Amino acid sequence: MQSNSLPPHRIDTCIPERREPGMMVFNVRPGGAAEHTGNIGWFLGLDRDGGFPLNLRLDTPTQDVRALANGNLLYSLTGAGIIKEVTRTGEAVRQWHVAGKWKDKAPPDGSTRIDVPLTHHTINIFPGGNLLLLSAEMRRYDDWPASDDDPKAPLGPANVVGDVILEVATDGRIARRWALLDILDPYRLCYGSCSGYWRARGFEDSNDWCHANAVTYDASDDSVIVSLRTQDCMVKFAAETGELKWILGDHGNWRAPWSDKLLTPVGDVAWQYHQHDCSLTPAGTILCFDNGNFRATPFRDKMPDALSYSRGVEFAVDEDAMTVRQVWSYGESDGERLFACYQGGAFRLPKTGNTFLTYGGVCTKDGVPTGNNQDGFVRSRLLEVTPDRDIVFDMWIDGGEAGGGTPLSSFRAEHVPE
Repeated sequence: MQSNSLPPHRIDTCIPERREPGMMVFNVRPGGAAEHTGNIGWFLGLDRDGGFPLNLRLDTPTQDVRALANGNLLYSLTGAGIIKEVTRTGEAVRQWHVAGKWKDKAPPDGSTRIDVPLTHHTINIFPGGNLLLLSAEMRRYDDWPASDDDPKAPLGPANVVGDVILEVATDGRIARRWALLDILDPYRLCYGSCSGYWRARGFEDSNDWCHANAVTYDASDDSVIVSLRTQDCMVKFAAETGELKWILGDHGNWRAPWSDKLLTPVGDVAWQYHQHDCSLTPAGTILCFDNGNFRATPFRDKMPDALSYSRGVEFAVDEDAMTVRQVWSYGESDGERLFACYQGGAFRLPKTGNTFLTYGGVCTKDGVPTGNNQDGFVRSRLLEVTPDRDIVFDMWIDGGEAGGGTPLSSFRAEHVPE
């Protein structure tokens, strides 16, 4: 439904003449532990002057949003198993429903069925209009580690959840399917690979091996780039064959033959950890939001939460030389540091070259940063920064911990041209 009620927020900086023309569209929803109990969500459109020409408030938590070539918007209600196309004013155009979420009830009238058990995190679009979605599967493996923290943990049978990437036609037909358990090493661990994220989502006694949270299509060579949170890497593979092209991330714990696909750092490269929102910039570089959890792979010492920080970071990949350079970042210098332990986005804006950053889940407990989003209060911060890292827009989404308000998060933001 439409509503004039905005989530609690404050704008600390807005310099319209230095901002990107157009509108930034993003979600707001209950964060942390409240994610499982809160029945509210917003899709908001923020203009150059700091106004909200789009305010779509819903009675279910919202997730991702994408701008379509026809000027409309695509957004998802992941928990409800719904994907909708709407106009820029929020009027419904068409929608899809995920079959696994509607087994015991009649689907919405006129909705197109997608025959998968679930979709999660992000939504995206292929150039021809097909949907680019994430799903998941569970497989049983022998001699799998019982812990990603203890190098002496026993090995034994384990249920491992791997993400599945889908190309879905607009009529709901599955056009292409890629399983990450077939592309990457199912035994490689990072911190969080043994966590129970999927247990509350229908995969009993399972391990969150890779946790894909963003996927994009590279039309220049018909390939797919995906961000894997609990593998601390981004990977690229050929869409036609599923062949792995490269791995961008910490070189720890990779074995042959996958280690042959690791990009070699050139110059001063700081790897990203638990990242979100990988995308291709207009210059062809890779941009992501580096959440920065742990900043280590097993079994090296983790960075303490109180010292942790998140950043937007841009990498240039030379696929012929199999190298990577870090060409830009924001968030690691003194005065910039802020830790958003989960969610988040980084979007390169086309006219100004500014970068819009979503610190999606800034979690604190008793005022101290924490990496446990289920045991702290959650806020979000949205920034627009120039190539020289000047802040031209700064907004907090903050329910007010001291006043007993609702923890609120934001997944990522998308640019809609004028």
